[in-house]
Amino acid sequence: MRAGNETCVQKVRFSFALFGKSGWKERESPWQRLSRNKGVSPVVLRASKDFLTWRLERIATMMELLLAAHGEWGLASRKDQVVMETETLDFNQALQVLRQHGFRDDEFVLTVEYSRKWGVL
Repeated sequence: MRAGNETCVQKVRFSFALFGKSGWKERESPWQRLSRNKGVSPVVLRASKDFLTWRLERIATMMELLLAAHGEWGLASRKDQVVMETETLDFNQALQVLRQHGFRDDEFVLTVEYSRKWGVL
């Protein structure tokens, strides 16, 4: 959105899926294999634990970076995901912070909604 735009409010929402496939090199993550009940074994359980530990650490780091860049976030946990929302930060700035620290676009879902601030455009 154009800086200083006085006609629209931009609502930025980052969703971080807890059990996403991002970062896993094989076709299927251990968690997906486990949740489909294919080949459950101690090895698969341990691989799922490692995957979830890695994924939760990545989400926590992204949250810390966004909170450090801007203090006005609404935080919520929903089924299988963590959500951060704000109306006071441009999404381009938030993306820049995450990309500067090595995070990829497939590690989160970014949703941007625009609404009119007043009157007719």
